[in-house]
Amino acid sequence: MRLFQRIAMLLLVGILLFTTYHHAFQTHFTASSNDLIHVQLLGINDLHGQLDQYQQLQGKRVGGAEYLASHLQAYQEKNPHTLLVHTGDMVGGSPPISSLFNDEPTIEFLNLLNVDIGTPGNHEFDRGVAEMKRLIHGESPQEKGNFKGATAQYTSANILDKKTGETVFRPYVIKKINGVNMGFIGVVTTDTNDFVLANSREEVMITDEVNVINKSVKQLKEQGIRSIVVLAHVSVQSDQNGGNPKEDLAEMAYQLFLLSIISSRLK
Repeated sequence: MRLFQRIAMLLLVGILLFTTYHHAFQTHFTASSNDLIHVQLLGINDLHGQLDQYQQLQGKRVGGAEYLASHLQAYQEKNPHTLLVHTGDMVGGSPPISSLFNDEPTIEFLNLLNVDIGTPGNHEFDRGVAEMKRLIHGESPQEKGNFKGATAQYTSANILDKKTGETVFRPYVIKKINGVNMGFIGVVTTDTNDFVLANSREEVMITDEVNVINKSVKQLKEQGIRSIVVLAHVSVQSDQNGGNPKEDLAEMAYQLFLLSIISSRLK
């Protein structure tokens, strides 16, 4: 799977790490002073806890936590106005180095990377909602554990608590970078209802992506937010240069209010 981005952005680089492509991309936003503001977004997805997994790409060894960290650091050093985001499936289907320790090593690795914002994918539900929350929020004093959880802020506008009807995570996150407020909206594919066992998601309902994105966009615009990013764990496929997009996210894009960027996962 690869990270997909469309609408008003310039692709900087695509590098194959683990089983996925991670794209670094740069986009431009206009501040109220009409000055051009450069903000760099680095995104990863579908890590699946593969901290020690490698493969060959064009005759070179790629993959592994150390390679990912060094590549991200290289791009972060080029632009101080950088945010690191992920679009889910950081855990689930993980190799022993992560799965034998309940995927805590992967969350700790993401913390070391200083990921700013994340959204759950369908595999975050593999061990149930309570375990997903534990990995993200950490263990409570009642659980008598030492795991602190993720340092990244999580957003998902379409994972709702069945009892309260409220979102399990905040529907959007606002980040200020280089003087510009940016809104980030997270969603997970409604196919999660088919991918994940019912008892692993029985406390929640996953609702239509387009409706919640448009609702959140409206709320962000009412707060004066003009730069809006959607972190969507939704399938899409395209040519290597981003042309000929198809599948779910490509179809949704035409139904969305104007957005700055859509980032997702590719098959």
